[in-house]
Amino acid sequence: MRRPATLGARLRRGRVLHPRGRLLAGTLEVTGAGELGVPVLDERGQYEVIARLSKGGSLPGRLPDVLGLAVRLPGPVDLLLSTCGAAPWLLRPRAGFTAGPYSSVVPYGSDAGPVWLVAVPEGEDVPADPALLPAALRRGPLLFHLLAARRDTPARPLATLRVRATLSERADLSFDPVRHGHPSLRIEGSLARLRRGAYQGSREGRHAEL
Repeated sequence: MRRPATLGARLRRGRVLHPRGRLLAGTLEVTGAGELGVPVLDERGQYEVIARLSKGGSLPGRLPDVLGLAVRLPGPVDLLLSTCGAAPWLLRPRAGFTAGPYSSVVPYGSDAGPVWLVAVPEGEDVPADPALLPAALRRGPLLFHLLAARRDTPARPLATLRVRATLSERADLSFDPVRHGHPSLRIEGSLARLRRGAYQGSREGRHAEL
C-alpha cells in the first residue's frame, strides 16, 4: 500500500485518503470513565484538540459519502472514525456531518478488551460538504459524544468533543492512528499493516511530517 499511496498523493498534490475536508479547532472534555489504559481518555480533564471532518470518497458537493472524523489528542494520539450504521463495524454513507454516528469500524485492542470507539453527533444538521462547515460553526459549535462500545456490554461514555471553528488546512499535518497510537489502544493485525503503509505513503507523497 505504501507505493500506491505515495503515487496517489503526488498526483493529487495532497491527501490520498479523505482529501476533501476542513481542519477544525475543538475542545475535548473527558468524563473520567474510560478504563482503557489511555490517560487522556480515562482521566477527567479538558484538552484543546485539532480535529478534521472530511469526505472519504471525495464526492463533490453535498453528495452522500462515507464521512470521516479525525481527532488529535495530546500525546499525540490520533483517532480516526468513519460514518457507520447501527453496528459500529458497518460503514455507511451519510448525507450530513451530523446525520449519524462515526466509529473506528474495527475494534481496538485495549486494557479492557476489544473496544470500538464511537462518536455520536449533536447539533445543527450540516450537509456533507466541507465548504459549508465555516458558516455552520459561526452559528454555533458541533458536539460529538465519544463512547467505548463492546459487543456484550452497554456503551460507556468517554468524552465530549466540541468543535467550534475551522482552521487553515495544513499539508504537513497527517492523522495516523498507527504512527500516533498508544500502547494500550492498539490497531492490530493485517489492518494495522495496511494502514501503516497507506498513511506512510501518503505522507511521503505530499511531504507531510506531523
